[in-house]
Amino acid sequence: MTLDCTVSGPAPITPALRERLPEVAWRAGIDLNPLDVRAKDDMRWLESLVWPEQTHRLDRLRGAVRVARAEPPLLVRGDLNATVRELVAQVPTGATPVVFHSAVLAYLSPAAREEFGATVRELPGHWISNEAVSVLPAVARRLPRPAPAGSGLFALALDERPVAFTGPHGQSLDWFDEA
Repeated sequence: MTLDCTVSGPAPITPALRERLPEVAWRAGIDLNPLDVRAKDDMRWLESLVWPEQTHRLDRLRGAVRVARAEPPLLVRGDLNATVRELVAQVPTGATPVVFHSAVLAYLSPAAREEFGATVRELPGHWISNEAVSVLPAVARRLPRPAPAGSGLFALALDERPVAFTGPHGQSLDWFDEA
């Protein structure tokens, strides 16, 4: 499956990365109400959330469902603040844990966001966040430039260091210049 994305700025694609992408050794997810990609009703619900005119997003969703059906990740029912630490503890020996989230923390209270940040900072590995600019103040303070007014762009960050602006549905990626 290929995702279409307009890329601008100095993308950090090294020759080694072009030759071999990092291997994903293990995947897991946390959700208050995980959906089953094998359940017709769950998939009908997910498809109903895609805006009718956005057929490309519906195609992308269906492609992702095919991947998830072929290689199902571990999905854990729970609150991310109560569960992330125990899930990271299950990462196989020798693998680097990477906690990734996109458009998730806006649904938490500011206090719960702070709690999540404090927890993830203590975990081994890396933290990749992709959230609306206002959601993580520590990331927002470090942005090299403001997001264009009214753009709805997200800030992509690695370990709370902003690296790019992204479109909220993965349609764009604007890398920042290295300082």
